[in-house]
Amino acid sequence: MGWLRDTFPELEDDSTEVERIRYARAYILEIIGGYLMLDLSRNLVHLR
Repeated sequence: MGWLRDTFPELEDDSTEVERIRYARAYILEIIGGYLMLDLSRNLVHLR
């Protein structure tokens, strides 16, 4: 998930609506991939 953090570091105050939508999508992907799906060793996905 480092690519997402590198590509979308922080949202600027004067960002456009399209940039805000892209940032929100990247943030949702980071939450799903980085926090909800990995096990304690952070390398396997729990399928059940």
